[in-house]
Amino acid sequence: MIAERRQMHAVAHVENRILGALLRTEYRHLIGGLEHVELKRGAILYRAEQKIEHVYFPEDAVVAMVDTMANGRTVEVGVIGVEGLVGINIFLGGVTTPDKAVVQIAGGAMRMKSRDLRREMRFGSALQRLLLRYTQAFLAVISQSVACCEHHSVEQRIARWVLTMQEYSPGRELEMSHQNIAAMLGSRRSGVSVIAANFRRLGLISYRRGRIRVLDKAGLERRACECYRFNKRQFAGWRGQVPRLLSGEGSPAQPVAARKKRA
Repeated sequence: MIAERRQMHAVAHVENRILGALLRTEYRHLIGGLEHVELKRGAILYRAEQKIEHVYFPEDAVVAMVDTMANGRTVEVGVIGVEGLVGINIFLGGVTTPDKAVVQIAGGAMRMKSRDLRREMRFGSALQRLLLRYTQAFLAVISQSVACCEHHSVEQRIARWVLTMQEYSPGRELEMSHQNIAAMLGSRRSGVSVIAANFRRLGLISYRRGRIRVLDKAGLERRACECYRFNKRQFAGWRGQVPRLLSGEGSPAQPVAARKKRA
């Protein structure tokens, strides 16, 4: 009885979109291998080339995958929030990650042991289909980030970064220093400070003591590079395919309870 109550509690509170979809279908048994954890801002989940012991399904936490160059400069190559999985290399058959995973927005996540995820991948499951399509979207975003760094101005990229973070925390202030933004974009702190001051002067954002609030989203979108809209389209397309991916037939999957009644 106690175990059943815990399972029901977990089902009711899982917010990650991958797990949320699965928990409405036959994969409720995953709950036994999931643990809710709170991730602190700035926490490093993995370092480059570190063995991945756990994967994370973020709920309201947001994690950035960061590359570090030989000269010590860093750049964000992808951001993972409620839509995804941190530790995608496990799904792709790897055991380590070439990137550092850093928590950008504190919050909750569901954690699973990597070996448990590998075991799930053996069965051609709905989880496998969801992660395959999510990985396709995420790799497209990573490829776009390479072009973004090469072709778009620092102002455009700052606007894109702030808008992306705001999408994950609508209505909330973002705890984000100029140094942190510079580290994510691979740019200089002084340049970020000048641009942030200009955004504040134009009434696009407010900024005080490392906290940013978006005041004019439409105005900020006009200054952002095309990558902001491209990335949104990738994950919107992935979410639109969830019912078909779960059913495996191109039609929405039925909840377990509904199938039992028909049987």
